[in-house]
Amino acid sequence: MATDSFRTLSARQRALVATSVLLDGRDAESYLSNDAASGAMLSKVALELSELPVELRMPLVGVLLRAAIEELYRDK
Repeated sequence: MATDSFRTLSARQRALVATSVLLDGRDAESYLSNDAASGAMLSKVALELSELPVELRMPLVGVLLRAAIEELYRDK
């Protein structure tokens, strides 16, 4: 499932991928691939999420983004 790879990322990476997919859709994969440290993994996860039907992708990725942000603030 598309969220399996997503859940292996750190909270910061999950927030980055979710924001990218919400804002850029399928283009998120190309933008994230430029990350020097973990571009391959981030772009792979973004591609998996962006391939979901838009009716599912938008609400799901929104929920995933909120969860990642909550985790980031909880850890502070």
